[in-house]
Amino acid sequence: MTNNTRALLTAGLSNVTPRLSELELSHLEKQAEIQHILSRFSQELNEKVQQLNAALPLFTNTQEKAEPAPETILADEITPAATESEIAAVHNDLAAPAQNDNATPLRPGQVPDRSAAPAIAPKESSMPKVNFAFANAKVGSAYLSRVDATSHYGEAVTIQEIKFSHDIGIGFNPETQELYGTPTLDGDYQLFIKWTTDGKSSHFSEALMIVNPDPRSLWKIIEPPADDKYFKPNTDNQMINQSGVNIAAASRRGRSHEHIGSFRDDDFFISHDSETGWSIMIVADGAGSAQNSRRGSELASETAGSYLSKQMQGESGQKLKSLIQDWQPESQKQIGPLFSELYKNAAKLAVNAIESEAIDMAQTTKSYSTTLLATVSIRINDELFAAAFWMGDGAIAAYGPVGKVRLLGMPDSGEYAGQTRFLDNDAINDSSFNNRIMIGKWTEITHLILMTDGVSDPYFETDNGLTSSDKWDLLVNEILPCLQSDETAEKLTEWLNFFSPGNHDDRTIAISW
Repeated sequence: MTNNTRALLTAGLSNVTPRLSELELSHLEKQAEIQHILSRFSQELNEKVQQLNAALPLFTNTQEKAEPAPETILADEITPAATESEIAAVHNDLAAPAQNDNATPLRPGQVPDRSAAPAIAPKESSMPKVNFAFANAKVGSAYLSRVDATSHYGEAVTIQEIKFSHDIGIGFNPETQELYGTPTLDGDYQLFIKWTTDGKSSHFSEALMIVNPDPRSLWKIIEPPADDKYFKPNTDNQMINQSGVNIAAASRRGRSHEHIGSFRDDDFFISHDSETGWSIMIVADGAGSAQNSRRGSELASETAGSYLSKQMQGESGQKLKSLIQDWQPESQKQIGPLFSELYKNAAKLAVNAIESEAIDMAQTTKSYSTTLLATVSIRINDELFAAAFWMGDGAIAAYGPVGKVRLLGMPDSGEYAGQTRFLDNDAINDSSFNNRIMIGKWTEITHLILMTDGVSDPYFETDNGLTSSDKWDLLVNEILPCLQSDETAEKLTEWLNFFSPGNHDDRTIAISW
């Protein structure tokens, strides 16, 4: 106590000036009153310290104070690989109460022991990334495509099931891993794919399937004005069956005209004289860029056809028939010039009719521009004679037997697609006019065929294609069912509605068999 008394006395008098000497301090610490004061101070200070310690419970244990915070799990490290059952198990663990019922309740600020709560470790990824590839489909077309599944880690992928967001007429065959069917709806559809890499666990992915529309469904059919001065029906056909001679012709408005509500520009003329045996066939294609060409093709075919029919019924027809029956070199020399004169006259009359119409209607002659393809023919015994005139594009051919075709002229092709030569005075007066006329006499000819470019373009595509017997075989084979029908002209008109991408012009065909 002596040492404590001296220390407390020194501390208590540290601020007293002047400082007390050692002799003075020694005298004071021996005083009973001073010792009593210091003893009480020491006791009260100790009691106060104990009270303060009782009111400060935090961090009484140094180990608890140093407990590290739980490790943070970054979002990127949490994988979606756990299966649904695994995830449910984890959720149950989280929801379950602590099993240590005897544990002492934690006080405010106390950190729980790690062993008191279940640890949840993130699942390791088990779903590899997989890409799915398959072909686009088209409405109305049979569809078959294998689904190629490619894993980023090279694992073999087996597709177990595919479901569609809509019923579009396509199914999935797990055995062949193929999609199949005939789509009934166009659009983009979601596919829900169930797949596996180990045969044990299944995974689900989505993919987009594109079904393109049928191009035919995109075309509009708009009727042209019924009160137009040059109204022309959208289709026309005619059938002649006389004395064993069959001639059929059909014409149909093209889709490009249907789409905008414009008229058919093509036209035709056919006739047969059972007494003389002469047949006339003409097809004409009015220029698409010419406002009144539908009337021009009608005037040209009707005027030229009527003139030729009348001429073949008279002396000209009788003389030509005699020369053809003789068919000697001398007679053949006379046939050419006679037909040159006939066709030049027919073409001139056709041009005159167009020019007169243009004057009457206060229109330009060019607004009636048209092509003109014609044949004058006669069958004698098992032989066919034909004289052909070709102005413009399209085609004329004597076909038969199978695998053999004789092209009766060449089309007038321009520098650009669809560009051709139209009937006018310049063409008639051209020195090469006779080059547009071709005559011949053949056996085994089964069909004499004329057509506008609306038919020849999709079947032959190029001028060289017109010389392909294979292409002619294909064309005739497709037409034969129509020619063998009791409603030949109607069937032929329906056939002209065939669909060919990029070929939507008017179509006209005339056939003799």
